[in-house]
Amino acid sequence: MAKAPALPLVAICGRPNVGKSTLFNRIVGKQRAIVHSEEGITRDRTYGTAEWLGKKFRLVDTGGVVENPLDPVSHKVQEQVRAALEEADAIIFVVDGQQEITRTDEELRDELFKYGKPVFVAVNKLDNERLQINLADFYVLGLGEPLPVSAGHGLGIEDLVRAVIGVLPENARAAAEEHEPGTKVAVIGKPNVGKSSLVNAILNRERTIVDEKPGTTRDAIDIDFVWNDRAYVLIDTAGMRRKAGIKEAVEHFSVSRSLRAIRRADVCLVLIDATEGVTEQDKRILSYVRENGAGMVLVWTKWDLIEDKDRRFKELAEEMNLKAPFLNYVPSITISNITRQRLFKIFDLVDMVRAESEKRITTPDLNRFFEELRGQEAAGSQKGKRAKVLYGTQTGVKPAAFLLFVNQKRLFHFSYLRFIENRLRERFGFQGVPLRLELREETRERR
Repeated sequence: MAKAPALPLVAICGRPNVGKSTLFNRIVGKQRAIVHSEEGITRDRTYGTAEWLGKKFRLVDTGGVVENPLDPVSHKVQEQVRAALEEADAIIFVVDGQQEITRTDEELRDELFKYGKPVFVAVNKLDNERLQINLADFYVLGLGEPLPVSAGHGLGIEDLVRAVIGVLPENARAAAEEHEPGTKVAVIGKPNVGKSSLVNAILNRERTIVDEKPGTTRDAIDIDFVWNDRAYVLIDTAGMRRKAGIKEAVEHFSVSRSLRAIRRADVCLVLIDATEGVTEQDKRILSYVRENGAGMVLVWTKWDLIEDKDRRFKELAEEMNLKAPFLNYVPSITISNITRQRLFKIFDLVDMVRAESEKRITTPDLNRFFEELRGQEAAGSQKGKRAKVLYGTQTGVKPAAFLLFVNQKRLFHFSYLRFIENRLRERFGFQGVPLRLELREETRERR
């Protein structure tokens, strides 16, 4: 498997609630990581790309380092932190400038020495001159000159970044120019449907934390991946439960990030549990993806748990036709994260849907199609007046959008518009891609 050219990587670490995610967002210049007063919000590694003083680099935010992790998720968070530190070219060690140095700070300091990498101590929350006096207390860490910052107020950030990029490899610009962004693939679905397990199975390593407890994934996580020399960005997302089921404030942020991931994706993999079938929440998620114009692949998960596979596949197809007939253009695949069955066939469908989403139909071809359509009997009519598409043109891609000039808009019942969409698909394809049809009345009919 080939690897995409990588920019230099800087890891941010520290104990919980010292401001790591706020600093991460400040440096990348976007609200990428969730920030909340509750401890332990960041669990997986969150990556972003930053450019300062003409130099590009990657930044990774990590979960809080704790002394004695008590539950399985906390243990996995600590493993994710160490994986980021191993991978990094330089490390930003964030401490709380309004508190004394703790034993956890000292133990993490001792561990950072062992990596043999450049470490920069960012003393955060020094929001005013009165607090700046606290900076002297952090020289005792023995990691060089501590740098005062206030991530919340944006103070001292440039001095910190200037020091960090001074030790990064010089090939950053060349790597940035070589690197082309891959197809963005959002992995979405209800909680516990197997999203993070799918990502880990594809990567063949535990890149994201998996646990039986719903809500383990909280942020949308971008992961670069190359398969058959084709680049992708896998976006692992938090489970999308219905509004009434959201009890914690942080979950509102998580769902918001999942919805944003749908909007920025080239293709969405919508995961549905094959043992459950299509639920009302699955229908809501499918509808949201369609409304936002994203390409879509339906992925039936947990296929290893199905005994009579032929019968179940037929049942699921009938269920989709009954509950979501408006999605008959979406390709589907059955997979197992446990046996890794058909995992990489997903990317054949992703590539196909991505190509379909970028397809353009020439105006002459489109108008020949509408000439043929006018001769068919399915058109709506009212008081002897038939609906006619006089001519049309494609106005956009992602999603495919068409402007149709018609005789009278009121004659175009939704069922006739569905008929037009189905005929367009029969002629031109657009598999996995929603179509947008805009009607505009032409005052004078063409002869």
